[in-house]
Amino acid sequence: MFAITENIELIETKKGNFSLKVKCGNDSIKTLHSLYDPEAEARTIVDSFEFDGKGILIIIGLGLGYHVAELDRKFPDADIVVIEAVPEIYTLAKGHGPAIDNRVKFITGLTPDNALKKVTEHQMKRGMAPLSVFALSSAVSAFSSYYKPILERLNKTVSIKLWDRLKYSKFNIDTLKVLLIDTGYFLVREVEKALISLDHEVLRVPIRTYSNGEIIISSFVKAILGFKPDFIITMNHLGFDEDGILTGFFKSIEMPVASWYVDSPNLIVQAFDKNVSPWMSLFLWDKSYMKDMEAMGFESVVNLPLGTDESLFKPLTARKHGKMPSKYFCDVGFVGNSMVDPVKEWMVKVDAGLHPIVEKTAEYVVHSGNPNEDIMKVIPEKERKKIEGLNKKKKMDIEAAILWKSTLLYRLSCLETLNEFNVSIYGDSAWKELLREQNFKLFPPLNYYKELPLLYNSCRINFNATSRQMKEAVNQRVFDVPACGAFILTDYQKGLDELFDVGKEMIVYRDKDEIPVLVKYYLDNPEKREAVAKKGAERVLKEHTYKHRLDVIIRAMKVRYT
Repeated sequence: MFAITENIELIETKKGNFSLKVKCGNDSIKTLHSLYDPEAEARTIVDSFEFDGKGILIIIGLGLGYHVAELDRKFPDADIVVIEAVPEIYTLAKGHGPAIDNRVKFITGLTPDNALKKVTEHQMKRGMAPLSVFALSSAVSAFSSYYKPILERLNKTVSIKLWDRLKYSKFNIDTLKVLLIDTGYFLVREVEKALISLDHEVLRVPIRTYSNGEIIISSFVKAILGFKPDFIITMNHLGFDEDGILTGFFKSIEMPVASWYVDSPNLIVQAFDKNVSPWMSLFLWDKSYMKDMEAMGFESVVNLPLGTDESLFKPLTARKHGKMPSKYFCDVGFVGNSMVDPVKEWMVKVDAGLHPIVEKTAEYVVHSGNPNEDIMKVIPEKERKKIEGLNKKKKMDIEAAILWKSTLLYRLSCLETLNEFNVSIYGDSAWKELLREQNFKLFPPLNYYKELPLLYNSCRINFNATSRQMKEAVNQRVFDVPACGAFILTDYQKGLDELFDVGKEMIVYRDKDEIPVLVKYYLDNPEKREAVAKKGAERVLKEHTYKHRLDVIIRAMKVRYT
């Protein structure tokens, strides 16, 4: 007999291994294992335990671990977690108990509430896998005030059979239920409105970036149990964590998810491959990124351009009667961010020694005239060697910095060709410094929903210069302006050929030198400008509203997951 503390004694058994005696709160003495053959005892109690070997097995009470070693041997596919109240017992088990595989996880010495919280966190990381509970009765009896609250909570969770309730048949009727992840992103409103107009039911689940994983999973569990959606929609993977916990959860309950990317997926998910899942379908606004996502392992990748809300962007009656607010009237207008602040934000993430590479590569991207080039490949070989050893996340930061810097330079160079036209620019204050004393009128940013439709209706030529993150795709303005029955002059993007009859429904410039020539021509020829605007409006209303886009998502999800 070896006294470890006045409350714990290590005792040699008849078989030559060890058992434990512990003094309980009422001064009674409890023996945690057989004093003759604790290993045989463990085999007996484990053999009587009903468990299919799947999911997470929570073991209440470690003792010296004989039952844990036997459960580990018998159920090699189970995810085993042990809760032990007394740190000293955990130490004794490591030195005097049987060998236990490193895959077994231990929660030791925490309060019951914190131990349960750890179990919940572990379950979330395993996609809310089902729980089973094995209790070492001698340990529960010895430390009842600690273990019984834990056991009651866990048994309640198991009896609810939450796992079974979260898995159910989907896409059974034409009217679908769609759960919409709401992170405050501007497209949430448009997606919801389009789904409702298509006679589907929608439930928004608000998710904030500062929420922890437990709160987020709990929000989804509640929403799924109450609403029973057929699938989930998010934009740009918003709401999902880098470790893939939410992705794993949806995979485990066989919940289809559609993520509609309207920004570069390479800058969002490329470095976080734990978000790859057969239950995740991607819809990309730019076709050129499809191969990258397929190479990551995404099995369903669909091209889906942006669109417009035709109930918001439409010809306004006031325009016909010349009653538009005068502050929006202009010959040429541009709405857009200078990108000065985004460039600063991304450059902070890039090592200062690599800033010259970002600057030089951004200049090259602007002047090459080929937005389809792989940014990392256009970096000179000598410079590229400086970044080859970096991890994916750091390379992604460099690529983002280059994209935003090249967009800044590109937009600035395009606008500078319009100096003679007294262009009205609606954007951030940094434009003032970039354009300095040139002939432009600068205005604050416009509210997308309340003011942009007024500007588009009032402006004779709405000018557009596409972000360099769009290799083939077109931006929001290319749909919103024509929907207003207004004229837009935009740079040529390969994706335009599949969306419009270029030259008749959409006027483009392929080189910056063409910009002032085209602007002057369409200012001098209002009847031709209006004819193009009319045809563009007809095409947008016929094929490019958000109802059209969400109908594509609905049909694709039905085909894949029915």
